[in-house]
Amino acid sequence: MNASDSTSNLSPMERLEAIKRSSANPIPELPSDDTTEPLLVDVAISTEAIQAFHGQSGDSFQATPISVDLSSPDFDVVRSIRVWDVRHYSYRRHSREGDCERSLDLVVGSYGDHASFQWSDHAPAPIPAWLPLGNRCEPPSYFRGVGVEWTDTFGFSDYELIRY
Repeated sequence: MNASDSTSNLSPMERLEAIKRSSANPIPELPSDDTTEPLLVDVAISTEAIQAFHGQSGDSFQATPISVDLSSPDFDVVRSIRVWDVRHYSYRRHSREGDCERSLDLVVGSYGDHASFQWSDHAPAPIPAWLPLGNRCEPPSYFRGVGVEWTDTFGFSDYELIRY
């Protein structure tokens, strides 16, 4: 990974433990009395079983949308996720004697308060410096790829970039 701000000396498990300690609900579980041990259940279910349960078959099966409230501060990490999809970028001289021209096709995805992911062609912030959008005409600059950035519960920002 490419750290854009600062890095932590904690291992991933230590970071998860620290997140649990600072969370409003450090152990998300179903309500139960304190005398019983939590029951872990390994569940696997097929689409056919779901359709049989709901009495539906074929292409008419419709998934029920689930509404999740992510407005709690515990979900700041999810709301901080930005997906930068650079479908095409070039900075080049259009003709032998012409001026340099920039061409950019970019969309940005993010999560809302109710777990809805949406794409927008208007960036919520300036294009991040970690996106390698060059500005040289000689040789021309080209880029195509996807970058994902986020800020964790400690305020550390990070990103991952995939060229294609």
